[in-house]
Parts: sequence; C-alpha cells; structure tokens
Amino acid sequence: MAKKLLILIFTLSVTLLLGAFSVNASTYLPLDDEVYDILSRLEAEGVIQSGLLTTRPLSYKELKRLIIEAQRNSINKTTFIKSLLRSLKERFKDETRDVKYIKPLYLLYSRYVYADSEIQALYYNNDGDHYEKGSNLRIGFASRAELEWLSFYINPELKYSDAENNLIAKRFYGVMNFLGLELTLGKDSQWWGPGYHGAILLSNNPEPMKILRITNSQPVLLPGIFKYLGLCKFTFFATRLDKERNDISEPYLWGMRLNFKPHPYIEMGFQRTALLGGKGRPEGFKTWWYSFIGKGENLGGVEAGDQRAGFDIKLTLPFKWQPLQLYGEAAGEDEAGGLPSKWAYLMGLYLPRILNFERIGFRVEYANTHVPGYPNVWYRHHIYHAGYTYKGRIIGHHIGTDSRDIFLELSYLIPEIGGKISFSYDIEEHNLSASIREKKYEATSKVGIRLTKSVQLEALYNYGRIENFGNIPGKEKKINTVTTMIKYNF
Repeated sequence: MAKKLLILIFTLSVTLLLGAFSVNASTYLPLDDEVYDILSRLEAEGVIQSGLLTTRPLSYKELKRLIIEAQRNSINKTTFIKSLLRSLKERFKDETRDVKYIKPLYLLYSRYVYADSEIQALYYNNDGDHYEKGSNLRIGFASRAELEWLSFYINPELKYSDAENNLIAKRFYGVMNFLGLELTLGKDSQWWGPGYHGAILLSNNPEPMKILRITNSQPVLLPGIFKYLGLCKFTFFATRLDKERNDISEPYLWGMRLNFKPHPYIEMGFQRTALLGGKGRPEGFKTWWYSFIGKGENLGGVEAGDQRAGFDIKLTLPFKWQPLQLYGEAAGEDEAGGLPSKWAYLMGLYLPRILNFERIGFRVEYANTHVPGYPNVWYRHHIYHAGYTYKGRIIGHHIGTDSRDIFLELSYLIPEIGGKISFSYDIEEHNLSASIREKKYEATSKVGIRLTKSVQLEALYNYGRIENFGNIPGKEKKINTVTTMIKYNF
C-alpha cells in the first residue's frame, strides 16, 4: 500500500507540475562544492526555510532563489550569518543578477594526492576517483552555458599517476526546460537523502553515471488537498550500468524520489531504485511496469530485478540559544507483503554552532547495513551478484554490505576569507555477521581558504588504520594520504 500511495503522489505531482511554467533551464552545482555546507548552516539557523536540500545536486536557478530568501530572512540575524550570506552573493553574482551567458572557462582546478599505500579504503564519495600509491595529479576545468530554455555543463579532467595517464569527461550534460520541468541528459552525480557522510540509495561514491533525468529543479506548491504536503519536488532518472560487470552486462538502473516540506522546519522524502534487464534478461514493458509498481522481484519470466525503497526525514530546530538538526534515513533491501523489508538505516545530529560560539559546528552520523539473520544482504542480489555497484563502487553508502559506521566532525568557519577548518573521525566495521571483522579507523584534518574572491586553496591529511584487513585475523594496514588543491572560479 505504501508503494501504491507513493506512485499516486508521484503521478499527481507530474500532472500538476505541467502547469508550473519556468522558461529558464539551469545547470547544477557539483556535489563536492563547499557551498552545500553553507546552505546547510543557513537552513539549520532558520534563515533558509523553503529549500529542499536532501535532493542534490541543486540547480543554479534554485541556488539563486535560496540566496534571495536567505537575504530576506537574515535582516535580524548576527553579523556572522550575514557574512556567510555575503560570501554566497559575491561568488554567485551572475546568478543573482539573472545574467545569461556562455563561459568557456568557468572553473579551473588542480588536485595533487600523495598516498603511501595502494589501498583504496580512504577514497569514497569522490565521484569514483581511484588513486595509486605515490603521486597522483588531477587537472580539470568546467565550462557552463546558461541560455534560457537550454543550458550546458562540461568538465574534462586529466588524470596522471605512475600507473595511468588519461583524459576523461568527468561530467558533461545538457539541460532543457519544457512545461515547467527540466530534462537532463548526460553524465552527472546525484545524492538522495539528508546524510552528510553517506546516503543509503544514491550518492556520489561511484563515478558519475550517464543519465536521463526529469525533475522540477525548483519546488512547487501543489493545489487542492495536496497543498498540505507543502513545497514538493520530484526526480526520476534512468541509466545503463557498465559493460564490464561480472554478472549481467549493462543492466538498467532507474530511480524516483519525491520530497516535500509540510512545515518550514520539516523535510521528508520517499525514494525507490531498481536494477532490471541487461544482456540476456527480460527488458520488455511488463518487466518495467512490474519494477515500477514494486512487483515481480522473484517472478519467473518477468524478473523485475533488484528493488529498494525507503524514506527519510529531517527536523530543523532553530532555537536561538542552540539550533540543531536531527535527521534519519531508512530503506528496505527486499520486499515482503508489498512493503520494504530487511532495513538499513542512517541517523544524524548537526549542531551548526555550539551555544554562542558561532564559528564552531559539530556533526555526528551513524549508518548500519547489517540485517541480523541475513548475512551480506544489502547491495547484493542472487542474479545481479556484482551488486548495487557502478564500475566497482557501491552506488549507495560507501560502507557496503553488513557494516556499520560512526562519523564525527568538528568544524570552524572563517567566512571573512571563505575559510573552513575541520577535524573528523570515522570508525567503520565490516563483515558483522561473522566472528572476524575488518575495522577501519580514519582521522582527517582539512583546511580551506579563499585567497581572493576567485582563488580557493585546500589542504587535507588522512590517516587510516585497518584491523583484520580483508577479514584476516591480526592483519593490519596503515594508510597516509596528503591532498592539496587549488581552484579558480572565473
């Protein structure tokens, strides 16, 4: 019943959105941009109240709307909050002026990573990038065009290390506006859910996928009885996964998400993703229909594939003495009686400041994909046994199956120079259904500042220690990485 209700809301949303006209298409802010941290801070302080920040990336058009809203709501806020907002306005002055343009060179960046180990355990939520032992260099640029009903984004990148040297198209896509909706075709990453350190169903842990996506990039208020849902946003996407899988070549992956704000301080979301088809598997209309309505997961001849569904909620409490956010996400790996079962979950607490110490923030987040009695059930399937992966990377939470994770971060903001200093600590434990468990301890320190309005520097140090590496008793590995990056925004 819950799935049928979700499908009904989704269909009604699409139908009603056809009357919501916005002639301008817009490209999207990359998921690794530090602006998302500032938006989260402003939301937690109650300055942004209409943003649906749990479905990302956000369009530059939506970013403009949120900056205008924050400016309106910050009149009686502190100088610190106003300085955060000022940094956004300075960087995105073209967007706030509603200027149409073509920028062949919008962003130029260079990243250097030195690693003393070939182990990849410290690399996640990074668009699937793989670093070799020793020196690694990434040099790239981005081009943007904002042309009313049609926009483009292109991001080529040169990857260099002792083991590889190649040029890739990291991101490239076009966006077309039609009937108030936006159609995106190309290669980009997505993140669904309120999590900061991970997301259960969709994250930027793998390489950006070639997708067809339909969404309303700006939330709308539905008419009639549906107005009580508050501002709504829906997203649908479909893609084909890689050929080099060791199970079924090029299966389809599709997903849909509906999130809404029934109250300025409550954001909710419902989502589904599914794998189906692929070489030698049924791909006809009946298979797609069964996958869409949540049936046929183990029905011979109409195998609808590998399905997952879940929900999330984020509660903002902008108390003057101590604002905070509480959030959670849960999803089922299989279905039982028409409803999700075998649940994984994520929960978190975010303090944008600690009492009157406005520059200091704190976050703690916990995730668990262990289902008692069902070893290694998450992100696995009896047909798609390469799992819920794209080019070897988990599409959802980077911890993978049968694992749990606790993440803590302490941060210090310096908006006068666009700066942030953060210290984080992460503990991951894997293979929880067995007696021998791999366990990773990771400590990270990161510093980012803006030398000018256009030039940004970042430096990061990671240390990791892995016990029972590969689930082998007593085997220990240590990892050190150093990262430096420079960005120039034109």
